[in-house]
Amino acid sequence: ALAKSRTWRGLTTTTGKPAKRLLAERHKPLMVAADIKRPAAIDQLETLGKQLGIPVFSDRKSPDAVDICRRACAHAMEMMADIVILDTAGRLHIDEEMMSELEQVAAFVSPHEILLVVDSMTGQDAVRVAEDFNKRLDLTGVILTKLDGDARGGAALSVKQVTGAPIVFCGVGETADKFEQFR
Repeated sequence: ALAKSRTWRGLTTTTGKPAKRLLAERHKPLMVAADIKRPAAIDQLETLGKQLGIPVFSDRKSPDAVDICRRACAHAMEMMADIVILDTAGRLHIDEEMMSELEQVAAFVSPHEILLVVDSMTGQDAVRVAEDFNKRLDLTGVILTKLDGDARGGAALSVKQVTGAPIVFCGVGETADKFEQFR
């Protein structure tokens, strides 16, 4: 499951980056468009899936992210996908409705990993968001995006400190191949 902190368009593309890496490692990933708060995210993930040759499960009519994730997991079994990546709602300012939805998805899916995607350019806001998400979802890792820009990654040390979760990957560009293991 990927929970995103979003300040502007672009973090949905991060869902495709680990999916592409997993595909190259001979896995069969399924990406799930579970960000029902932002219909453009569904379009974006479907377009990305087509570009990468990775299937995407989506349902524009369902107002229930938990139901979408439930059906996506059943679909993943039918298609024999071995990894399901959930692109869930996220925003810079945490709200109770979104967090409750994410907790329900996590409770139903019981994910092996919960990765928070944070924009490295948001600085201390990224730290606050990471701390709030970790309190509610017990993060297993963090993905920092936009480390190719003017950001120096100063939030990285603080995010690691407040969550205890390792920074596992970083985005260093817009395209799906601009994704590296964080060292």
